[in-house]
Amino acid sequence: MNISKQEAQASLAEIENVISQTRRAIAHGGTGTKLIIWGIIWLLGYSSSQFFRNINGTIWLLLILFGVIASWICGVRNKPLTKNSNYGRVGLFWLILFGYALVWLVLLQPVSSKAVGAFWATIPMFAYVVGGLWFGRFFVWLGLIVTALAVAGFFLLPAWFDLWMAITGGGALILSGLFIRKFWR
Repeated sequence: MNISKQEAQASLAEIENVISQTRRAIAHGGTGTKLIIWGIIWLLGYSSSQFFRNINGTIWLLLILFGVIASWICGVRNKPLTKNSNYGRVGLFWLILFGYALVWLVLLQPVSSKAVGAFWATIPMFAYVVGGLWFGRFFVWLGLIVTALAVAGFFLLPAWFDLWMAITGGGALILSGLFIRKFWR
């Protein structure tokens, strides 16, 4: 099958148009804001793990509760105007993923708080990589980069792992959220 240069250019232009529309839909759906929220939670949570070990469990619990509520509010405020069969499935996916993560944590019984921290850091990054297969390479790269930083920090900076994750993981999420809000609208 032969296609002309004009047909190929028209096809590529249509692909670019779909990518652009997908990015705008993601940006207007509150994804950038949610990434910023969770980046701040990572920053504060992992910092508390580094500097306030005796109360970091309580701090994490409060931060996660805040993040879930803030994400829900953001989702409700940015609800799509048209009914979509996938609406609500993303939130259900995250709930199921973290339910399984709790089961895996009980089964695997990590031997150190650093291992638990690395485990929880890589769970959402796995979701970003898999979700990126549908939502775009941006999320694949975000998940892979933060995962690589988590593994590097775990092995190379064990005494400072939590601070490393606060800065690199939290920072990556915040910067990604800002990028989406600025360039994908």
